[in-house]
Amino acid sequence: MPKQASLRSAEEAVMNTDPIYEADGKISVRKAVPFGLQHVLAMFVANIAPILIVTGVVKMPASEAGAVVQAAMIIAGIGSLLQMYPVFRLGSGLPVIMGISFTFVSVFCVIGLKYGYGAILGAVLVGGVLEGILGLGAAWWRKLVPPIFAVGFAVGIVQMLAHRGEFFRRRFRSS
Repeated sequence: MPKQASLRSAEEAVMNTDPIYEADGKISVRKAVPFGLQHVLAMFVANIAPILIVTGVVKMPASEAGAVVQAAMIIAGIGSLLQMYPVFRLGSGLPVIMGISFTFVSVFCVIGLKYGYGAILGAVLVGGVLEGILGLGAAWWRKLVPPIFAVGFAVGIVQMLAHRGEFFRRRFRSS
């Protein structure tokens, strides 16, 4: 036990003295370059992989898939800038890197196979507008619904909609 306590206090001492843990800390180039390179590589993989998965499933030509990747990287950059330098109520003022999510890859693959890539774009547009509207009332939603419940509920609804109610038709159809 005392060894763990001393380790914990040593970690806290490093966090309190190392400028890498400060919002405006000055970091040496020796530390900044490897951390920055690691971050950029991780960001690129996380932003590009979901797009390549979905465009591969819908059999999009490589030139169009490349254009989608470029557009996603530009939007991720704009979103990251808005997070770092807030405009009105948009952004946190923190160095947050925005990007693509793997959350809806399976849903987009199902929609894309059945209806094509245009339907995916339509679903993203409608979902983005609805999420934006709901986000404006975040303070009210937090009082009404705990965050862990909201995440599970949202993912469940998206999955049910993606499979067009097949789960309920199989289980609750009249015999």
